[in-house]
Amino acid sequence: MRIPTTALLLLAAGSFACFDPRPDASRYYTLSTEPPGPPASSSVPSLGIGPVTFPPYLDRSEVATRVGPDQLEYSNADRWAAPLRDLFVQALAEDLRGRAPAAQVVTWPWPIAIVPELAVSIDVLRCEAEAGGAAEVYARFALRAGPGGPLLETGETRFREEIASIDFPKAAAALSRGVAALADDVAKAAARHSGR
Repeated sequence: MRIPTTALLLLAAGSFACFDPRPDASRYYTLSTEPPGPPASSSVPSLGIGPVTFPPYLDRSEVATRVGPDQLEYSNADRWAAPLRDLFVQALAEDLRGRAPAAQVVTWPWPIAIVPELAVSIDVLRCEAEAGGAAEVYARFALRAGPGGPLLETGETRFREEIASIDFPKAAAALSRGVAALADDVAKAAARHSGR
């Protein structure tokens, strides 16, 4: 049985249509920096940030939402524009540049020929949105007299902001404010030890 040429052409067109690329519906987010308060005087040459550790479940591009104490959901469309840990460190460094009593703020691994006089390691425990309509940043930090030096102070930042609903642009902005709150706490700790 012969298939008419017209039917073959329609069948071929339909097959190629199946392979048409679909537009990417992904939305990408970053963490922004927040304006500082009164500028701190520079009392130490440099403040080092790092290492910064993150929970493994946040080590992916999809934005995570906590839907229960032991349950997360990952968005199919909402994604971080870079690894969340990198975005976090970049925002924290920029926030600290306007707050810390240091001439410069550097991130780990340290640049060649720079050994920061003060160094802060950070353990991030939460940096996520919640299904109930909130964003949370929870981190612990340890300030030392230089990398591997004596421990000067430990602290923690717990930031939680209610948002109207699960709105990822609002959640990203709230998480940015959480990073700034951590920068405030680290800068205050650094100021307490920068004159020593």
